[in-house]
Amino acid sequence: MANIFHSIRILFWCLHAIGQLSIEHGIVRGVSSFRVSHHAGRKFVILFPITLAVCGYLMYDCMYNYDILDEMGMKILWMSVYVVYELTLIGMFLVLTWQTHWKRKCLAALLNILVENEQELYTISGRTTSYRNVNILATIVLVNGVIAHIVFHFYYITTYEKEKRFLAIHFVNCCFLYIDLAMEYLLGFCSCLMLILQNQLSQLIKLILQSDASLDERCYQRLWHLYCRFYYQFVHDIYENLTVYFGPIIAPFCAYVCLEVAAIVLDASQYEQSTNLMEITVNIMWSLGDLKKLIVLFVEETARCTRYFDDYRLQNTRAAKQVQKFLLKNLHQKKKFSACGFFDIDNTVIYMVFSSIVTYLVILIQFKQLENDLTQPVPYNGTANGTTEAP
Repeated sequence: MANIFHSIRILFWCLHAIGQLSIEHGIVRGVSSFRVSHHAGRKFVILFPITLAVCGYLMYDCMYNYDILDEMGMKILWMSVYVVYELTLIGMFLVLTWQTHWKRKCLAALLNILVENEQELYTISGRTTSYRNVNILATIVLVNGVIAHIVFHFYYITTYEKEKRFLAIHFVNCCFLYIDLAMEYLLGFCSCLMLILQNQLSQLIKLILQSDASLDERCYQRLWHLYCRFYYQFVHDIYENLTVYFGPIIAPFCAYVCLEVAAIVLDASQYEQSTNLMEITVNIMWSLGDLKKLIVLFVEETARCTRYFDDYRLQNTRAAKQVQKFLLKNLHQKKKFSACGFFDIDNTVIYMVFSSIVTYLVILIQFKQLENDLTQPVPYNGTANGTTEAP
């Protein structure tokens, strides 16, 4: 019964390879089982100090570049955006290493519950649930991450290969590319888990509707009780496991993406002939890639897991009416995936992200106008005796 693992194994092993997963998969009596890695403690003892050292170097590089930009006469607006950008990525790097170790039990528990659900569905229906869409999503996330980062890596090498500090610059770029790749695979993995939940609930409701007239009352009630337990389990697992594990990662990433996109849009709007068009294009591609990570996650958000219930309310059957009655009685149940309690992950977040981008953009434009006013020389009229008069 390794159907679930087969659908996510691509991202599972990729996250293992980059050090962002602290659970293991095994087969126990022919059934998939997920457990905390035996080497998780030693892995954290090694990786976290390395992460701290790398973050320390990134902060040093940030201050070094700040001084360079100051000497070049870079405007304070872009210097501030640069510093905030660097510090935000450093914070996300620390959160990634911390979360994937200390909250590993939540992820292992969620995966084991999904396996148990699949076993019960197989026992009832005699066939495994199809997770083909999950496998396709995982493959797309993997291929997209590999292609995008090969392109960015090649661009940064060709751009900075003639710099005196090439190795230092390349190391910093590799760190940022690593953080971006880790976010790509973690958010893709989260989307796959929510899609698995959706498939399981969809499979169960289909079994209930198909068996409405074919099963006796006792078997029907058993199937119905299983649906109720799955539903409550779904509500509990989303809140207790997915939120605890992925929430603290998503919240700062949303804030970072909003500021990043606003800054890049403002920079692109001031395009001049002297500006490097390739640099502007790469920056736009980078910001679009970050937006794509969030949109993929929101499309697979938890509210979709109950969307298909509405389709069955139109059916005039006992099962459909019972599902509708059950859902109406449980409207108070929280069925949302929360980003660390700051906001719920649903379709409204897409609107929130774009409105935040506009807000940041307006603030940056105002700061830029103020900066231009302060740096603009005051016009004057020269007089014969060498004095000046303001107009």
